[in-house]
Amino acid sequence: MDFVTTRTEGDEPTDDAHRATRRADGFALGKGRLESFSDGVFAVAITLLVIEIHLPSSVWLASTTAVQTQALLEIWPQYVVYAVSFATIGIMWINHHALLNGARWISYRVLATNIVFLGLVSFLPFTTEVLARLGLTRPAVVFYGMTLTAISFAFVVLQRAVMAAHPGSARRITAWNIVGATAYPLATVIGFYVPLLGVGLIAVLAIFYALPHNIRMAHFKPPAE
Repeated sequence: MDFVTTRTEGDEPTDDAHRATRRADGFALGKGRLESFSDGVFAVAITLLVIEIHLPSSVWLASTTAVQTQALLEIWPQYVVYAVSFATIGIMWINHHALLNGARWISYRVLATNIVFLGLVSFLPFTTEVLARLGLTRPAVVFYGMTLTAISFAFVVLQRAVMAAHPGSARRITAWNIVGATAYPLATVIGFYVPLLGVGLIAVLAIFYALPHNIRMAHFKPPAE
């Protein structure tokens, strides 16, 4: 259930970061706090990725140079998964900022959907670890793809929640939405048959959403007051 932001007498926010949601029971949360919390979750999630890169247990300090070099080369799937996940979370953070930057009001629905979205983002390091440890196997790639699919749909729901908090804003479905909603499931299916190709398609999606035009597509423009 959404609630409308109201401004109490004498409460004159100096900038958008201090605009808040309010209810009759006095509940309030400034947009700045929402963005700060979200940034913190993104920062932790993206940092955890590098922790999931592990050398084989057979390699130790006394190993020869050849053995150490071979061990570093053998874990190339971990490098690939790390790069893809890092790029994906980074692009999600950029698009998340673009979405909330223009928002004037934060409804309860926005708060709830944002929590769900961030919960899925913070789950991604675990699926990355599964893929890094098991390698490019069918179960690992499908699990990874399903997580990204869920994140993609959660972002669309969050986007719609922000729009609903601003009556009169455009609510059309764009190619930006359709690509994520179809390509991530497609990459998951492809990954079941050809794991490396599935991960490759996910990497292409990260590049697609990193393009300046697509970042502008994520930017929310509230209706003129």
